[in-house]
Amino acid sequence: MKAEKSDNIHGIELENFNSFKKSIKFILADIVSKLYDDNRQLIRVKKSPQSIENLKRIIHTAIRISNKKGYSVMSMRELSTVSSLSIGALYAYFPSKDELLHIIQQYGRTSVEKVLSESFIHSSSSKDKLYNFIRAHIFISEVLKDWFYFSYMETRYFTGSEYNKTIEGELLTESLIKDIIEKGIKNNEFRRDIQTSLIASISKAILQDWYLKRWKYSKRGVTPDEYARECFLILYNYIKL
Repeated sequence: MKAEKSDNIHGIELENFNSFKKSIKFILADIVSKLYDDNRQLIRVKKSPQSIENLKRIIHTAIRISNKKGYSVMSMRELSTVSSLSIGALYAYFPSKDELLHIIQQYGRTSVEKVLSESFIHSSSSKDKLYNFIRAHIFISEVLKDWFYFSYMETRYFTGSEYNKTIEGELLTESLIKDIIEKGIKNNEFRRDIQTSLIASISKAILQDWYLKRWKYSKRGVTPDEYARECFLILYNYIKL
């Protein structure tokens, strides 16, 4: 497939993973800042560049520890030690581990939803939308691979709204892929004799393999760009006219 034109999407660059990684830093910084505002009822620290940086550090440290031993096992003392923040400082950001979990999941979901939703902008055809969507998903799951793994592995322990929101996020990806394919069928770009729901579900599984078995692709030297391209070609070559 020929190299595609650079797609700058509201500051999110999808031409290749390196350009995406550079541009997403600013998007994630804005999301952490907004996360701070949305949780002002919990956070008792005055907003400042340092307090926002501390919140980001807490989120990523908690995810890193949890991916090694499990969120339920992680203690506040361990989080304090690894993050280099006092226990008192931690409690100033969240009153309990349940609230911290809410913040962690809100951070990941907001980041993913923003990137995926904006992947459609400036796409002139269903083919372009599909390619942009797959690249966006692979790229953001590479940048936030620890969160993707955390969310997948910890879902079984979630309860109430956190569990429901995680499942909704899973289904959202499938729904967006299904919509792209169905619009492509309607516009006579894709075959009509395919089961769109099933294809969307299979596509989601292929996307998940990237962050759940990252070690395998790393060992083989597969880059995010290569994986995204092959995922697209597998899907597109099956559904195209």
